[in-house]
This record gives sequence, structure tokens and C-alpha cells, in this order.
Amino acid sequence: MKKEDLNPAPSATTGTATPGSLVVSLTPRKPALRASGSGQLEVLLRVQAPAAEASAQQPRIPLALALVIDRSGSMAGARLKAAKICARDVVQRLHADDEVCVVVYDDEAQVLMPLCPAAQARDSIEGLLTSFSSGGSTDLHAGWLHGAQQVAGRTSSSRMCRVVLLSDGQANRGETDEGRICDQVRLLAQAGVTTTTVGLGEGFNESLMTAMAVAGQGNALYGERAEDLAEAFDAEIGLLAHLAWRNVRLVSGSATSRWKLLNDYARTAEGAWSLPSVAAGAEAWGIFTVPMDAAVRAQERSRQGMALHVTVLAQDAEGKEHEVRASLAALPTVDEGQWAALPEDELVARRSVEAQAAQLQARAREAVQAQNWEEARRLLEKVEALAADNPWLQGVLAQMHELLRRRDRVRMSKELAYASFSMSRRIAEIDESADFVAAMESEKA
Repeated sequence: MKKEDLNPAPSATTGTATPGSLVVSLTPRKPALRASGSGQLEVLLRVQAPAAEASAQQPRIPLALALVIDRSGSMAGARLKAAKICARDVVQRLHADDEVCVVVYDDEAQVLMPLCPAAQARDSIEGLLTSFSSGGSTDLHAGWLHGAQQVAGRTSSSRMCRVVLLSDGQANRGETDEGRICDQVRLLAQAGVTTTTVGLGEGFNESLMTAMAVAGQGNALYGERAEDLAEAFDAEIGLLAHLAWRNVRLVSGSATSRWKLLNDYARTAEGAWSLPSVAAGAEAWGIFTVPMDAAVRAQERSRQGMALHVTVLAQDAEGKEHEVRASLAALPTVDEGQWAALPEDELVARRSVEAQAAQLQARAREAVQAQNWEEARRLLEKVEALAADNPWLQGVLAQMHELLRRRDRVRMSKELAYASFSMSRRIAEIDESADFVAAMESEKA
């Protein structure tokens, strides 16, 4: 594919969008380096698509969607009903130029509706969903693979190919090893078939489902009823309908190897990070950290005086690959008094808190799994110390403390897994404010 450099000159700490562009910027938490070398330098990476109004002429990426529904015995009743409602609603929301297929699985996988135009699927989906009931074991891998195979042939047609996997259980037939399943999911995502997972009820394996979503460059959702999933599916379909950039990959380079990316993004075989696909008017992001003394030395060694460089590769709506480079502009080195007086960038600080909280919640989940309740409490207290100015985190913590009080290992494991996933990987509004996040999360609660 042809690579086009959309930003010929390295960006400094900010970027400006032009119609159809992909903008990459790097912003430090404080606009200076600390001469003493103590502490950490934190830098926010932002990968932005143009605002919706600026991209009105940008072609929409049509979808090839595989809906994969668990119909095993444990899905009987409300859960299978919820999965069917979600599948029907998704089909009804698709555009005329989209394609969709339906796969069901228990002991075996069955292609209930081969890939076809969305208009054709809308006419037949109701009858198809009433044609099967629950029964059998859970060959989750086979169901996912059948769905992926249905859309894999469309990756060369400039389509966004996505598998949406719905399950309430543990993979107990066929391939059940999480590592081997995720290796396949990752390879197909790199080839253009991404995966979103939807957990239903309390019995599903959240470790496998979230790991598949990470490897598959998709989203991880869960709930017990169709009503629980309505908002999440709205967001999923809204994202897919407005995608501007896909197969987004990040490569970093600097004069020191001590930079770390806090977000839980999967790595490609070449060592790049796989970022989420980006919708118009939105951004993917990440928090880089490095010991301050290493940043000072790196900037001194850099010929251009820049401590961090990044390259982002991404495909546009027509499948063309673009390459965008950005560098962190040289920062002044200041003494302790000057450092203390410098203001923090509010957005960088807030995103840093989210990334750190995600890591702590992932560790708390491990403690809960081991029923080490004291360690889980200690880790939640660390999150609480970060959450003073973050209403989203405060709301999450209130729920976690109640589950901790009840020693509800199953539900708390799931809540921690999904909170960690969403805080580390969420797509954000380009002009997002703290008030916007608080209102959004309050509404969800």
C-alpha cells in the first residue's frame, strides 16, 4: 500500500486538524524538564481524526459484520433472549452498503445466515432468530472462527470487518487455551478482521473475553439483560458507523529505551502497539512515562533536542496506508522552584490518572481472584488516592467497595476487568472536558 506522510514536519506539543487528516500530537504534563532528575516525565499521545463537521465529505467505511451467538445450554432463557434482541437491533441499524452474517454455536458452530447485504438481512433476521434454541456445550473458538472466516474475504474491499462474539460461558469444547485463541485473534486483527466480545450474565470467562478484545483491536462489553447492553451496543454501532481510520499502529523511538506506555495495548509481531480504530471527531490516546533523569539525558543526546519521537501508521476509508510522525519539542530544564510553579496540563493529568488506575484495577482483580481481600483493598485505596478530582473513578470505586464488602469474587472480578479495559483503551472526544466525562459516566450509572 502507498504510504503518505500527512505531517511532513514533526509536530510539537499540539496539532491542528485539516479535513481528511490524521493528527498526531505529544503533550507533556508540565512543559519543562526537572534539573534534579527526580520523578517522572509524563507525555500524552493523541491520535485524532477530523471533527465530524470537517469530515462530511470523507467516505464512510462500510462494514462486514459477523454476529456470533452462543446458544449453549447455559444461555437458556433471558440470556439467549438478550443476545437475540441485541443481534436484531444491530442488523436494523446497519447501513444499506453494509454486510452481515449470523453464526450460532454450542458443541459445533453453524453459519445461520451467510454474509449478505444488510437490506436482505433485515428482511429475514426475525425468522432466523426464532429458528434456534439453547443446548449443548460451548465451543467458543469454533463459533468465533466461523464468524471470522465469513468476513475475512472482505478485507480487500475497503470494509471494516468485525466479529461481535456474544457468550455467557467458559470455552469447554474445541480449542480452550486462552493464549492460542488470542494468538489467532491477533493475527486476524492484523489482517483486517477485528473482534468485539460481549459477556452475558456472571458465568463467562472475563479473562478470555477481554483478552480477545485486546488482541482483536475491538471492545469488551458485558451485561445481564438486553437493557444493560443497549447503551454499549449503541456506542459500538456508532463507532463502527463513523470510523475514519483503522488498523492504527504506534511505533516509538528516542535516545533512551526507558519509555513505557501505560495503556494496555496489544503488540504486533513487529513490536508496534495496536491502537483502537478512530472515529471522526474522536481520538485514541496513550500515556508515555520515563524517569526524569533519563529524559534529561535523552534530550541532551538528541541532535534535534527532542526526547521522544513517534510514528503512527493507519489505513483510511479506502484502505490506503498513511504514516504520520510527531516529536516532543525540546523542553527547557528548570530548577525545583520553577518546576513547582509550572501549571499542569489538565487533560494530560486526567488521562494519566485513568491509565494508572487501569493498571491498579488489573492488579486488584488478580488479588480478588486469589481471594486476597486485604491486597485488593490496599490497591483500591491507591486508586482512591488518584481519584480525588475524577468523578468517573469515584463512581467506579463506590461500586468496587460495595462488592469488596460483600466479598463478591465473581462480580468484582468482572467489574475490575472491564473497568480496567475501558479506562486504558477508551476512544475519547477530541474536545473532551472533565465535566463531559463526569456527565457521561453519571448518565451511564
